[in-house]
Amino acid sequence: MPSNKARYVTACQQLLTLGLVLAALTPAASVVSIDVVHQAPLNTPTSLAAYARATTATSVLPATVVDPVVTEYALTPPSGASGKLIASGLQARVVAGGAGAGGSKLTSVPQKVTGYGAVGVTWQHGLELAESDITVQVRTETDSAWTSWMPVQYDAEHGPDPRSDEARHARPGTDALLVGNVDGVQVRVTTPNGAPPPDLKLAVIAPGEPATTKVEAPEINTRELDEAAGDGPVEEPPVEDPATDPATDPAIDLQAATYTPKPVIYSRAQWGADEKMRDKSSLHYFEVHAGFVHHTVNANDYTEAEVPGLLRSIYAYHTKSRGWSDIGYNYLVDRFGRIWEGRYGGVDRPVVGAHTLGYNDYAFAMSAIGNFDIKKPPAAMVQAYGALFAWKLSLHGVDASSPSQLVGSKAFPAVNGHRDAASTACPGKYLYAKIARIRQLAAAAQRGWAGRELESDLASTAHPDLIVRNATDKMGYIIPTGGLTAFAPGKSVATGFAGVDTVVASPDLTGDAKGDLLVRAKSGEAGVMPGAGDGTFGDPVKKSDLFAGYELITAVGDLDDDGNNDVVARAGGTGRLDVFLGGGSGGFVRQELGQGWGGYNRLVGAADLTGDGEPDLIARETGGKVWLHAGGAGASLKTRTQVAGAWKQFDTITGFGDFNSDRVPDLYVRRTSDQMGFVLPGRGGGTFGHPLGPIVRTKDTYGITAAPLVGGGGADLVARRGDAILVLQNTNGFDTGRPIATGVNLSTVNRVLNAGDWNRDGFGDIITRETATGTLHLRLGNGKGAFAAPKAIASGFSKVQLLAAVGDMTGDGWPDLMGQPAGSDMRIYPGRGVDGLRSGYVAAGRVTASRQIPIGRYNTDGAPDLLFRNGSQLLLYPGNGPGGLTGSKTLSLNLTPYDWVIGISDIGLVGHADLIVRDKASGYLYLVPTTPTGFGKRRFIGDGMGAYDLAG
Repeated sequence: MPSNKARYVTACQQLLTLGLVLAALTPAASVVSIDVVHQAPLNTPTSLAAYARATTATSVLPATVVDPVVTEYALTPPSGASGKLIASGLQARVVAGGAGAGGSKLTSVPQKVTGYGAVGVTWQHGLELAESDITVQVRTETDSAWTSWMPVQYDAEHGPDPRSDEARHARPGTDALLVGNVDGVQVRVTTPNGAPPPDLKLAVIAPGEPATTKVEAPEINTRELDEAAGDGPVEEPPVEDPATDPATDPAIDLQAATYTPKPVIYSRAQWGADEKMRDKSSLHYFEVHAGFVHHTVNANDYTEAEVPGLLRSIYAYHTKSRGWSDIGYNYLVDRFGRIWEGRYGGVDRPVVGAHTLGYNDYAFAMSAIGNFDIKKPPAAMVQAYGALFAWKLSLHGVDASSPSQLVGSKAFPAVNGHRDAASTACPGKYLYAKIARIRQLAAAAQRGWAGRELESDLASTAHPDLIVRNATDKMGYIIPTGGLTAFAPGKSVATGFAGVDTVVASPDLTGDAKGDLLVRAKSGEAGVMPGAGDGTFGDPVKKSDLFAGYELITAVGDLDDDGNNDVVARAGGTGRLDVFLGGGSGGFVRQELGQGWGGYNRLVGAADLTGDGEPDLIARETGGKVWLHAGGAGASLKTRTQVAGAWKQFDTITGFGDFNSDRVPDLYVRRTSDQMGFVLPGRGGGTFGHPLGPIVRTKDTYGITAAPLVGGGGADLVARRGDAILVLQNTNGFDTGRPIATGVNLSTVNRVLNAGDWNRDGFGDIITRETATGTLHLRLGNGKGAFAAPKAIASGFSKVQLLAAVGDMTGDGWPDLMGQPAGSDMRIYPGRGVDGLRSGYVAAGRVTASRQIPIGRYNTDGAPDLLFRNGSQLLLYPGNGPGGLTGSKTLSLNLTPYDWVIGISDIGLVGHADLIVRDKASGYLYLVPTTPTGFGKRRFIGDGMGAYDLAG
């Protein structure tokens, strides 16, 4: 891979882990990304300075687990309870009609509070009340003085999704209200339309006091995440932490992939979470398509040291009183701008929470600690939202500025307030007013996901390649691709040629080593338009009527070996072929070449097709047979030989030179029926290979001819449309090149993976799996087809099926592997360059397939996707997050004819990953291009592939 293909690291990658304080980030209008297209460019600078300062500070934290204490007081009996139960133990009195006709008002017995307390009220499982059906208020006592009654927020939309495992035992109730350091608490419950709900309980939570404290920085640096907590590896290799980081190591300066700045987060352990309180079996993952902003609706005057206790109180209330499996929010942020890990399972994973009823499976949430109906959020808090949402959405391939993301069955912007999804005041009027700003900050901070693409280039060009094993000698070879044989759109280089009946492109006719055009007017006057070498031409020189009355005029090259190029033509109405010997200045001398040429309707100058150093002619009979007239010594032609093929179908046959960059002359033909063009690659000896194409750019043109006219070496096309002359420049690409011997013996391996740029040095690498031991070996490439000695990076992979190199699925800048241990689920194995692999974790459930096929971004969002082969079917599993996959769907591509199906990076470097397939009967290699809506028509790109038995 050339150096200009190397990925660059933006300076802002060091934003948080190095403690940098940024005064401002780049305005969104100047963010350059080939993947993220923001809906509305922003003109104001997006400052994260306040948040950056918060990331450099340390905090006083509990040194060990701290157990909160939840005390629940029964306020009403459960449904169907016995009279004895009703008569005893209740800690409240009910006044019938206290809220009006038919209503009731319940007041609890005052209860003691220990520590920085919190309270909440819950009621019987399954009884869902509208917010207008119940009002809960609280008052507190300090030093024998009671406060006035304050509302306790009840939001029916806070909770796990209906029909989820978590919802089956969840209790409805209010949010937790953090009442602080008070002596006592009392609640009042008003139900205007009936009796209070059954099994009503008051929960009083004491967060607990840590035995010892410590002063620490945030524990989770999201640039250095290890495996998702709690999701242990299966058959994992022992690996060490990496010695270097792609964003900071000077040895690989400016070589790692570009990715969004990553925040730092205080871990659950740092706020003293007792992991025994949560329901471990309920942890599950799904998808992230958007994020929601919440608030906790408590006092805003807490101190930094009190925040861990607040989190423990919320955690205890959610798990012990509400019956949830864990704290409901994925993240929380305090008024100082510090971000805290919420629900367990990995901050970079699509953990399903209990925050936004009906949308938890498809979104994440961060809750602001405080009540932002009564107070404006501090700048550090708002900026923390921007940083966290930029990173989290980027992980899951979501553009933070997207106005429409499918979240379940409904479309939302990528960044939302809770009230956007439900009838709720959350996240408070003042924080909700900042949603646009949060969206703006997140969009400006995102840097796209160019580095997350599947990478497949190993040698020769920046285009993808295959690594294959020869079935006979078991040696490794690279099959390079070069962007396909193609031509640029036609460029008009001259107009006003309605009076011209002939235009012939030719190698140099004027002595300046640049291709020229021979043009003849209908009057019979002809002249040479000298080429400038850039596809433009000067006025005709050496004009004469020498070509008057001639037909089938064609360039032929240097037929008489005098160093000047010549032209041949048939005298009209005769069978005589004449050669016009060039003098090197645009003039010619006419000489008879031979008789018996009357039966042809096409003459084609084809350069040296036979490889003997002499220029040759191709001639087609009226009946369709094609003959090769090989050039002889001097201005002569040898006895003709027939060329195999169905040639009558073409309305165009032209040379002159190499069209597919293999240094062998080819022909360009166009099919009469549909005007599709093809290159017939020369194979030497006057034979041609399988057509390459189709090429559509010559549709609706006429008079097509070819010669090297623009710098680059390949033959360009010249065509006419109306009175204009068009030049279609050869892109100098190729479909597949000659195999490159790597010198790598692959006789002991059963899997060879094109790993992309595994160590981020700018060159593609390969990984092999040993048949006997399952050891994975990394071989670093030099970009020229050679590889370093193998280095073992993992062991124990013998039984890992569907193993594939999948690009950067985790979004950390390093390519990854994915596979499925026998009898287990699909797992992601995060890469760490030459340091091997991190421990893996589950990316999706068990996949039934015979082959995993990385595809990069098939569905055009930011997260890499995967395809799997299941018999003749192709299954798509869209990516959604660091290794996560969404549900599969079958694609309309029949794989029956193919024994290879290989995902590659974009062969044309235009934004869509592609597939390469091998026809098992013929050994032909085909490109199956992806499109925004599926797959395009397959295109032949190579033959002779039956010689290989492994490919990657």
